[in-house]
Amino acid sequence: MLWSLWFGIVAALLSRTVTAAANAIYQDPDTGLVFSSNYALYKVDKGITFRVAIPSDVQTYTSYDAVVQVVAPNDVGWVGIAWAGSMPRNPLLVAWRNTNNQVVLSSRWANGHITPNTYAGAQYTLFKTGTKSNGTHWQYTALCKGCTSWTTDTGASRYLSPRGGNRLAFAYSPGRPSSPNSATSSIPIHEVHGYWQHDFSGAANSNFETTVERLSV
Repeated sequence: MLWSLWFGIVAALLSRTVTAAANAIYQDPDTGLVFSSNYALYKVDKGITFRVAIPSDVQTYTSYDAVVQVVAPNDVGWVGIAWAGSMPRNPLLVAWRNTNNQVVLSSRWANGHITPNTYAGAQYTLFKTGTKSNGTHWQYTALCKGCTSWTTDTGASRYLSPRGGNRLAFAYSPGRPSSPNSATSSIPIHEVHGYWQHDFSGAANSNFETTVERLSV
């Protein structure tokens, strides 16, 4: 999968929106978690919401669990998140709906702007609570282990800061994977990608562990 360059006015609009999309605090009534939330356009009049929740007692330069929640319009075939703000050499999360309208999560890694392979270093657990769809949007909520730290190709450890902003990136395609019921399916080339600074300090939850335990049942 080649994460393509932005084109023309869509690129300009997306860039402005990502820059202007201020971090908002969102109290989720379904899960009970507090999320730091950002909204990014993939069309002139449509966007995807990206939310992150983390524990409040996390120390810097350590690995920690995170909960990710994404809300996408129904014309989104797949949506991806890059935890380091670019495609290569960091954990990627790609999500789509299968033939039964159920969300499929796929952990990926790419060593360049090439088709990403499956990645065992990050594991995602989809929560029933907070995962839903209606006539206009679909949403998933998932626990991630291995998203906030990873080893670079030089052997160094990379960590996401729990106290401030981290650059995240997304990609979007209107086309679904060729085998949508399989988490290892090939995926079509994305049409739009963008990035933003996500404020993790606003994502802190003092009851993170107990809430995740409840949601995991």
